[in-house]
Amino acid sequence: MDQQNQTLNYFSTHADDWQTKATQADYSVIDNRHAAVLTVIEQHNQVKRFLDVGCGTGQLVIAVAKLGIKASGLDFSREMIVKCESNKLHAQVDAEFQCGSFFDISLPDDTFDVISAQGFIEYISLEQMDIFLSNCVKTLVPGGSLALGSRNRLFNLHSLNCFTELEMELGTVKSLLSESIVLQGSASQEEAIRRLTQLERTYPQPELHPITGIKVDTRYQFSPADLMARMRKHGLRPRAIYPVHFHGLPSAVIRDEDMAPLHKQLAQLVSGQKITDCRYVPYSSSFVLEAQR
Repeated sequence: MDQQNQTLNYFSTHADDWQTKATQADYSVIDNRHAAVLTVIEQHNQVKRFLDVGCGTGQLVIAVAKLGIKASGLDFSREMIVKCESNKLHAQVDAEFQCGSFFDISLPDDTFDVISAQGFIEYISLEQMDIFLSNCVKTLVPGGSLALGSRNRLFNLHSLNCFTELEMELGTVKSLLSESIVLQGSASQEEAIRRLTQLERTYPQPELHPITGIKVDTRYQFSPADLMARMRKHGLRPRAIYPVHFHGLPSAVIRDEDMAPLHKQLAQLVSGQKITDCRYVPYSSSFVLEAQR
């Protein structure tokens, strides 16, 4: 598919850039995602085996391996896996990395306690996502968790840009606002999940999406209620929603030289101290949804 071909070409030619983004000293969106997954692992009892699908340059797998967990990473870009192997040697940890597509390899049933996929579902078709979720259910142990990252459609209401205009054209603004109000007004994860369950729906997706820094024409976005509905269809029970890349300043000003440091400080604060607080999700450009088999 063109979508996957564009994705493979981008990540194969930008492995060095991805390595830099994943290891930069100040705030990193990639590190924020990893913080959410590590929180899932921390709150899960006795994680023994972990899989990261679309592992990039391997930092999350290495961090999990340092916890004494048998950690594996899978990515379809050979250039990314080369970086993974180099990073593993430098970190001196025992981790496994494999180059290949999740849809082409065979994984044993009832194996992993936690599966992570960050920056993955935006690059696969909706039909492939059903296959992915179905296979994850089989591969997870009973009671195991899927930590699934997504670009956040709720944030389109907050960004006030071409993404906002797209939601206006699709007629989704009112429904997205309803989700945002629920998250903003929920005192706990349990309350948010319960109330969002009543709003579960699947939204229409545009064929093409506004281009950001990644040159892939189709990069899907989901809201929490949308993703919950898709996961629940496959027998996964949503448990928690984690904010990723909080925007405490207007999107139009965060790249200004004098405002960028403050934006990163606020984003790092939420990642470090408020990662379990779902009230920050409507103002975050991504989120991680944990669901249990």
